[in-house]
Amino acid sequence: MMETENQQIGNQIKPKTTILCSICDLAFTPSEQKTLICTNCIINQTDITIGITKEGIVNYCRFCHRYLRPPWTLCERESKELLSICLKRLRGLNKVKIIDAAFVYTEPSSKRIKVKLTIQKEVLNNTNMQQTFICEFLEHYQQCEDCKKEFTPHTWGAAVQIRQRVDHKKTFFYLEQLLLKYNANDKVLKIEQVDDGLDFFYKSRSHANRLVEYLSTILPIRVKQSKQLVSHDASSNLFNYKYVYAVDLPKVCKDDLVILPQKLCKELGGVGRVQLCYKLTTIVHLIDPLSMKCSDLSIEAFSLYENEIEVYNLKTHQHEFTVVDVERIHTRNLNESYISSSQNTFLPKLTKVTIIRESNNYVPITVKSHLGDILKTGQVAIGYDLTQLTIESLEDISNYPECILVKRQINKEARKLRIFKLKRLEAQNVMEEEGKEKKRNQQKKQNDQDEQFEEFLDDVEKDKEMRKNINLYRDEEKIKKLSKEDLKKKQMKQVQQQKKDDDDWQDEDEDDIKLEDLMKDLNLEDKPELAEPVDEAQEEINQFITKLEKVTIEK
Repeated sequence: MMETENQQIGNQIKPKTTILCSICDLAFTPSEQKTLICTNCIINQTDITIGITKEGIVNYCRFCHRYLRPPWTLCERESKELLSICLKRLRGLNKVKIIDAAFVYTEPSSKRIKVKLTIQKEVLNNTNMQQTFICEFLEHYQQCEDCKKEFTPHTWGAAVQIRQRVDHKKTFFYLEQLLLKYNANDKVLKIEQVDDGLDFFYKSRSHANRLVEYLSTILPIRVKQSKQLVSHDASSNLFNYKYVYAVDLPKVCKDDLVILPQKLCKELGGVGRVQLCYKLTTIVHLIDPLSMKCSDLSIEAFSLYENEIEVYNLKTHQHEFTVVDVERIHTRNLNESYISSSQNTFLPKLTKVTIIRESNNYVPITVKSHLGDILKTGQVAIGYDLTQLTIESLEDISNYPECILVKRQINKEARKLRIFKLKRLEAQNVMEEEGKEKKRNQQKKQNDQDEQFEEFLDDVEKDKEMRKNINLYRDEEKIKKLSKEDLKKKQMKQVQQQKKDDDDWQDEDEDDIKLEDLMKDLNLEDKPELAEPVDEAQEEINQFITKLEKVTIEK
């Protein structure tokens, strides 16, 4: 049935024809639709999502938390980057226009990702249809290439083996903090801990070279390089090698007693044979405890006389001394040779310290020391008692001090008030032993290493120069356990000590670590920054993602 209606256009009246829909019997204008079906029936009987995939698989690495774009990209759940990966998994979106896209909330344990899409498409002449549907993606676990090489043997391309054959790990603790502060171990595949040092494994040779070059700027090292042929392609003349860098550190650490040969003493300018190592950088810094002159020993000279140099560590040969009196040595009483050799490092710290020791029936002894900024009357100092050490080479030395003071003893009860902590490298212990007796020895080594780390923390707490290269973090658990009264007592003790000391001396608690100087939010599982999206899909999808400012989540 056809009906005619009049439509006025300006001054003219044009008849408008309407017909009834063949499905719903509603009147509509066929000149607009050019069909015998109305718009509502067209929408109800047409599905514009035909040809678009509504299910897909997203590859996910559970170890590094990355999704395969490709390449492997770190994405958080319900983020723009993950939405981009999901949209590029759908086929047929290039034939429609995307109006909106949003995540539908799902539990992470369900391994499902749901995306709600709204698309628009022209169905018939001048008729645009808009439809909303949900796409579901399954998280498929798959190891990325980097994780495969990490968990599979014989996949590393270069290794750096750092060794120092000493009884304590003081140098490795300091090296560990330097690597963490300057992120020098970012390309490492894994780290293994052995008795004499650490092993770093890398994917390529350039990454290992980067670590070796960094070590040469902070420590005196000797490097030996070796390579092993893994495979060879005769047709293309390609060789695949594994490279190993053996990095040796000298067998001397900070606070060690060093006895030099006579020939080396002459090369260093006539210094005494008995020396104390007070610092270890690219060279070995020594100080003569008798004349208080400083000298520098290069790694080449140390390697040349390595078999003749005797080194004794503080942990095995330490003695305790009680400080009776401290007298400052003024610079006017020093000769020019000492001032030029010390480079003004210990000029304001030189003192004459009167000490007593239990092994000598508490007879007072006066010695020179470079610890004038930390030693006070009544405190206990730690050092070497050369009269109690059984060193055969001392018999050939005519002039040497009886005692050498190294540092001030820190009360172990003060460790409970320590409010900072340090990061540690995640190293695998490859020297694990089996058996009851062997496990007991392994536990003893672990306890000894923990005690050495506590002593390293004591040095960090009182050495302001060392803290410049170390990141200190708040120990929130320790701060919560400490009551307000304990913190107030610690602050009152610092104020009282500052009032008692003279103005000429630096207060011992000025170098103490303050709460406001510590870094917050220690995150042991720092994740790298999210990678930028890569334009690899259809132009229309990429334009929509760039316009998307915020992803909405429907719960």
